[in-house]
Amino acid sequence: MKIDKTIIGLFLLVIAQFSAVAQTKQLAEADRLFNTKAYALAIDAYTKAIEKGETSIDIYKKLGDAYYLNANYKEAANCYSKLIMPDLKNSDSEYLFKYAQTLRSNGNYDQADKIMLQFNKIKQQDLRASKFIEKLDYLENLKNIKQKYTLTNLESNSVESDFAPSFYKDSLVFSSARDTGFLVNNLHEWNNRPFLNLHTAKKDSLNYVYLGNFAKELNTKTHESSSTFTKDGKTVYFTRNNSENGKFSPDKNGLSRLKIYKATLENGKWTNVTELPFNNDEYSVANPTLNYTEDKLYFASDMPGTLGASDIFVVAINSDGSFGEPQNLGATINTEGRETFPFISESETLYFASDGHPGLGGLDIFYINLQQENAEVRNMGKGVNSRQDDFSLIINESKNEGFLASNRPKGKGSDDIYRFIRESVTKVIKGKVIDKETNTIVANAMVTIYDYENNNLVETVSDENGFFTTEVNLPEKKYRFTAKSDGYANAVKYIYSPKNNTKIEEVVLELENSKEATAVGSDLSNYLKLKSIYFDTNSSYLRVESYPDLDKVANYMLENPTVVIEVGSHTDSTESDTYNLWLSKRRAKSTVKYLVSKGVDQSRITGIGFGESQLLNKCKNGVKCSNEEHAVNRRSEFIIITK
Repeated sequence: MKIDKTIIGLFLLVIAQFSAVAQTKQLAEADRLFNTKAYALAIDAYTKAIEKGETSIDIYKKLGDAYYLNANYKEAANCYSKLIMPDLKNSDSEYLFKYAQTLRSNGNYDQADKIMLQFNKIKQQDLRASKFIEKLDYLENLKNIKQKYTLTNLESNSVESDFAPSFYKDSLVFSSARDTGFLVNNLHEWNNRPFLNLHTAKKDSLNYVYLGNFAKELNTKTHESSSTFTKDGKTVYFTRNNSENGKFSPDKNGLSRLKIYKATLENGKWTNVTELPFNNDEYSVANPTLNYTEDKLYFASDMPGTLGASDIFVVAINSDGSFGEPQNLGATINTEGRETFPFISESETLYFASDGHPGLGGLDIFYINLQQENAEVRNMGKGVNSRQDDFSLIINESKNEGFLASNRPKGKGSDDIYRFIRESVTKVIKGKVIDKETNTIVANAMVTIYDYENNNLVETVSDENGFFTTEVNLPEKKYRFTAKSDGYANAVKYIYSPKNNTKIEEVVLELENSKEATAVGSDLSNYLKLKSIYFDTNSSYLRVESYPDLDKVANYMLENPTVVIEVGSHTDSTESDTYNLWLSKRRAKSTVKYLVSKGVDQSRITGIGFGESQLLNKCKNGVKCSNEEHAVNRRSEFIIITK
């Protein structure tokens, strides 16, 4: 019997149409998964679509991005390679950058640099391009970094993801996906791994031993991660998904954004869990870290004003516990890429992870000293960074010890926490001591070198020609030199240890025969040659550029333990008398708090706010003055009360 060919044709057409509709639905579902950041499921869906013959540019972009955001840079590179034109021209610039990043992670630096040169031609105004062009020899520079680190994988790591360590008393608190505390199949669709909770580990004689969940009252059925604690251990800031009653609260696109929460310790339990006021349902705020004086909180966010995928921000913590307005740290630090996981050390050095600055591949860890004028962002080098993701570094600079997370090969899980020891580098220091007025040498002066934590590192004596030479172990940070001699007030000078060279420029310490300058009633601002103590407009929030001068005051008081001072804060007349008096009192209190944080006894400092009651010029209420004239009255004084 013959079958009508028309019927066969119609049957095949129906099958083809059904197959096309099925593929369209499958791609629509894959796109939905991708758009809601369910990347693990999206990878599976796109891979199946490709196996069935789908090969569009859009598929390879999204599949590559899903791999990229799960740190599978090998597969991401395979996808991105299909998007790049043979001559590199007319290629999507963002995918040129991502392709270069994945090539670095796979060790193909020559091809990555070739791609980045083309990226620069297309996107010359892009910070990632300009930073690459400025450091074309970045690989050679990384090789020349002499600072060495010894890394140890912690015993407390699991086969899951362990990262974001923070210091808490004598333990570490960290984020882990090792279990959820709930259902075994409670997996997150981003990476198909369990949800994150806060866990803890404690040091034994050799390593860090896992103790268990940090605080069950903080853990929910959403993610909890990246914590930071006040030094008294009674307040914690941590990251959690936007949620209500333990359930995700999605934004208009179906995403549950990240938020920073605060909790306090009462009767051994963490309570009063509240979200910070600058959180938002439509963008993420995450990875908090407190500065040394605990009046600033740094964090990562993609809030409006962000330069890239995520930037580092800072917000003031006011003395009454309220918060200021978040401030973007700017283009020196942030790029159009990812800047995340900030940490602030005791020397006000910012450590952070980035894929926007030139590095070895994936996320690298960088640092910049926020106190140093015109400081540059620097890569920490191969001892810390690898070709994969390296991030969430914390460090105790005085102990030269820290911790970081990495997904480098040979780890126990997808991300592991590593302890690192920063080895000291010996530097030769040469200097001389002179009389400032006569420019003559001062022999037999006692020269003492301190680190940032006021530890006495070296003591030496100037020779008959006023010169001194010594060696000291100098990891890169700030040091203080003092010279003492009978009949002189102490000379003080600050230096930053050099990047790579073995010698520091000659240190000249100038002694002043000026006892009158430090008499009772005199202002240390004149003797110590202090600049203005800066505050944000209408704020009692000390700015970073004031720290070096305040450090001079603190060190003077530590070296002269009988001195008692009065901190006087003055304003101009541009606001009301009542407001200026209130503001000046808060600024004086903030200044005293900083000095106490540096080790000065509270009983040796008082703070007084004078408002606009002691103007130095004509600029009183109703008198028209320039900003420069008003600025003369915005000052801080450090008056010696007792010697």
